[in-house]
Amino acid sequence: MKFISMTSYCLCIYSCVMLTSFALSLFPQITHANEVTEVRVLSAKNISDKLKLAEKHKRTNPTKFNELIYELQGQPNLKNEQKQHLNFLIAFSFIYSGQFDKAASKLRALQKEKLNKLLRYRVNYSLIVVATATKNWSEGLKHIAINNEILQYIDDIEQYQNGLLSVIVFYSQMRQYQLALKYIDKLSNQTLSPTNTCALKQLNLEARFNLKELKLNDTNFNDAIDDCINANFLIPAHIVRLHKAKLYLRNDMPQEALEFLLGHLNDAKATQYPMLIAEMHNVLARSFIKINDLESAKSQAQAALAVNSNVSNLLQGVDTYLLLYEIAKAENSPTLALEYYEKYAEIERANLEGEKAKHLAFQLAQHKTAEQETQIALLNEKNALLETKQALSEAEVTNTRLFITVLIISLLLFTFWGGRLYKAHKRIKELAEFDSLTGIFNRGHFTQVATSALNYCESAKQELSVIIFDLDHFKSVNDTYGHATGDWALIEAISVCKDFGRQNDIFARLGGEEFCILLPSCDIRTAALRAEQCRQAIEGIVTEASGHDFKLTASFGVTDAKTSGFVLEKLLADADSAAYESKHAGRNRITVFTIEEKPEQKQLDSSWSIT
Repeated sequence: MKFISMTSYCLCIYSCVMLTSFALSLFPQITHANEVTEVRVLSAKNISDKLKLAEKHKRTNPTKFNELIYELQGQPNLKNEQKQHLNFLIAFSFIYSGQFDKAASKLRALQKEKLNKLLRYRVNYSLIVVATATKNWSEGLKHIAINNEILQYIDDIEQYQNGLLSVIVFYSQMRQYQLALKYIDKLSNQTLSPTNTCALKQLNLEARFNLKELKLNDTNFNDAIDDCINANFLIPAHIVRLHKAKLYLRNDMPQEALEFLLGHLNDAKATQYPMLIAEMHNVLARSFIKINDLESAKSQAQAALAVNSNVSNLLQGVDTYLLLYEIAKAENSPTLALEYYEKYAEIERANLEGEKAKHLAFQLAQHKTAEQETQIALLNEKNALLETKQALSEAEVTNTRLFITVLIISLLLFTFWGGRLYKAHKRIKELAEFDSLTGIFNRGHFTQVATSALNYCESAKQELSVIIFDLDHFKSVNDTYGHATGDWALIEAISVCKDFGRQNDIFARLGGEEFCILLPSCDIRTAALRAEQCRQAIEGIVTEASGHDFKLTASFGVTDAKTSGFVLEKLLADADSAAYESKHAGRNRITVFTIEEKPEQKQLDSSWSIT
């Protein structure tokens, strides 16, 4: 989650991403400047003073800010720089109220004008804010690159820091938290304003929370809250509280989460930021569910839905409808539960598309950077080759003699060791065909056998399918109960899956907790049913036999030769991609790989989906 704030847009992402029509009502007059019937003409100095006052109030007093903008819009004698500043503040109001298209149009129009460097810098990082809010990740990355070039000319420390903060928020929205922390480290060594100190601490905690680096006794929580309150910067203070409440839930301490958060609900509502309020209701609802107080949970979830009724924030919408589905299911209301689940699934699909877009944009940006670095490296290499060409020519005779000597020695050594290595290799090959723990093929032997099976099925025009699955949260099992228990889980999972196999199926361990089943003469529907059998069997394993009680599930991906072709690498890649979708969609499910997105999601049951 991100938020809107005084740190001049960079922190306004939070509200930009999540503001609903409620926020739009804060700015009715800005979009109706033509309704002005009487204008009190101000002097140039008064106009400048009111612009400064608007800057001051744009965070703390939106009503006053709105009145000032409304008054200034009607002034007939604005100087060019004052008009540019006013248009910039109007663009801010559009961002603040969630009207991102209008904000972008206003900011792009300003870009075409002759601006001073500081205002151009502010316009540009405001476009980063808009790109973040509208999830236009490629556009945001482009503006980050532009602002990195402008940065050296900015003397205003506050705005310099605001620009970096906008980048931090952008990377946080992209879930590139390591990059966000990199920029946070750059700002940590600077003297910050109270608002920027608050913002930086909140963003630091957010990144570390998502990287699972925080503990409940971390003193940074209270420090950040105190700094934000002292700076009269209440939105990030509430966000920090939400992170701590969610950390309580992560540690299975719902009662503590309720005690910590409930007392601040009215204060959060007073901020008038709907999606902050929605998330607080969602976290409270989740806490009530965990203590089996369904009525209170329902009340909180419905309150979250009320402030996010048009689902302007997908993430909170997903959480809210999932909560309502769980509550309806627990109350034995199947019709209502189905209605909520369908809405949840619809929003979750849209949310997943957004996540895919983030990763694609980031990968494209990385690719472009890598391509440029490669071109530079190639040019440097050519220069180095030209410089050393003469030296190489002079050393050619010596190198030739050395090569002949090394070659003779190598041939003698090869002859001596060749026979011994051949015998050893033959023995190792026999031992290396099977995985020593599970008794199924290892990856190397699987590749050989699978290639033969693929060639046969292709020539015989037979169908062929591939299943890839991997155990969910397996690292957590190893870390919590030890590697012996992890080994037991692997053996049991393979054992129950073997029960459904045919004699000609090729079962292999690809590495770690990842496994593959290649099914010759098997269509994709049958393969999906086979995967479902395995999924249910793994989920049904009684883990107490290991000496520990834990949940064991797996995420499956399925494809076939009709979809992915008869090239092993492509089959495995597509099946692995489908398995990744299963992981991303909540784990313990099956995803069948398809080339194109389908308009509707076809489900065998509530545990797996076709993407």
